[in-house]
Amino acid sequence: MEITRKTEYAVSALVELAKHPGEYISSKIIASRQDIPVNFLPQIIALLGNRGWVAGVRGPGGGVRLEVDPTKITLKDVIELIEGPIAISKCLAGTVECPRQGECPMQPVWMEAQHAFVEVLAKRTIADLVDNTPEKASN
Repeated sequence: MEITRKTEYAVSALVELAKHPGEYISSKIIASRQDIPVNFLPQIIALLGNRGWVAGVRGPGGGVRLEVDPTKITLKDVIELIEGPIAISKCLAGTVECPRQGECPMQPVWMEAQHAFVEVLAKRTIADLVDNTPEKASN
């Protein structure tokens, strides 16, 4: 499994919205502030909206806003929304039948590594990222 740019953009968009609770922010502003391709953002917003995390309003003064407490959205949630189930190895993804199932010396290692990886992602929220985001210097 690879965490793609699409997931990074989704996290960045959520962070930007969480910085401005209750405010509608235009997609162009989100894209500009978070270095997200403006043409790609509507796809991401649609996925986040389908999950109920964001809502949008069209027209002047419209935009997108966060509908969920950012402490309730984990990085694990976002990754799974965009990428699907987390699996660091094909044998753990369940998409292929492993002929060495039960005999492979690496399987317990992959399982331990995946558990640790998922545990970290499940503990970190969008709110944590907002708290850890340095402010850009104004020029």
